[in-house]
Amino acid sequence: MEVNYVEIGKRILRRRHVLDLTQEELAEKADMSAAYLGNVERASSKCSIETLMKLCRALEVTPDYLLLGVDKEYRNDDLSEIKNEIYRCDAKKKKFIKEFIKWYADQEI
Repeated sequence: MEVNYVEIGKRILRRRHVLDLTQEELAEKADMSAAYLGNVERASSKCSIETLMKLCRALEVTPDYLLLGVDKEYRNDDLSEIKNEIYRCDAKKKKFIKEFIKWYADQEI
C-alpha cells in the first residue's frame, strides 16, 4: 500500500477547518512551524511518523483518520448500513456518491 500524502494533507486541512484553527495555531499545538505545516497540507513535504502523531494529537484524530480517512470512533451500525447500500450501487453511482460526500464535507454549514 502506497502512502497518499495529498490525501493526508487534505484531511489535515479539513480537520483544521472543522476545529476552526489557523495554520499558525495548529502548528503551535503540534510543535512545528506554520510553513512546514503548509507544506504537509499541500503534500510538498512528507511528514515522519513522529510528526503525524503530533498532528493526530493536535487535531484530536486517530492515525487511521489521517492515513486512511477512517475514524474508528464513528464506526457504528449506521455506517455499516450505508456501506452496504453503497456496495449495491454500480460504479457510476459509487463515483457520484463519493464526489458528493467529498463536496458535502467541504461545505461550511
